[in-house]
Formats: sequence, structure tokens, C-alpha cells
Amino acid sequence: MEEIIEDAPVVEVPYGDLYLKFADEAQSIEVLDGYTGSVDVLGIIYRVDNTDPENPVATPEEGWHVNTRGEMPDTLTPFAVHPVQPRRIWA
Repeated sequence: MEEIIEDAPVVEVPYGDLYLKFADEAQSIEVLDGYTGSVDVLGIIYRVDNTDPENPVATPEEGWHVNTRGEMPDTLTPFAVHPVQPRRIWA
């Protein structure tokens, strides 16, 4: 018969959206291995300067970008970023 411990602490992992920035794709794969939430890979994000609309200049931003929705384990905290205007959000 299975023993039920009624006073056992319940450990809950927060749930929500995270914007993550990794050094590269390989690091994102390693860190997110086993992650059970939803993952939206943006990859390299480009900043576009449209000062001259006929010759826009696209400059890559540093890092590999991934959005997640689901559990927010402590292992993802070091990679969390807080963009003022996210490039892509969950609908």
C-alpha cells in the first residue's frame, strides 16, 4: 500500500512567458533540453535602420533568441531578458 504524506510541501514552478537570449543555438538546445512548455525560436534578431528607405541597413543583434510559454524553472533565469518592445509575442 502506498503511503500518503499529507504534510509534504508542494513545490510549484511559476508559469508564464519568458524572453530568452543565449550565446548561440547550441546553448539554447542544451539549456532547453527536456523543457516541456511551448518554444518559439526567433534565432538571430536584426535591427533595421530605415533612414534611407531605398537602402535599409539590417544589423544582427547579439545572441540567439527564444521565447517560451509554460513553466519558468530557475535554470532559465540566467538567460531571461526583458525587452521594452518584444519582436514577437504569444497570441
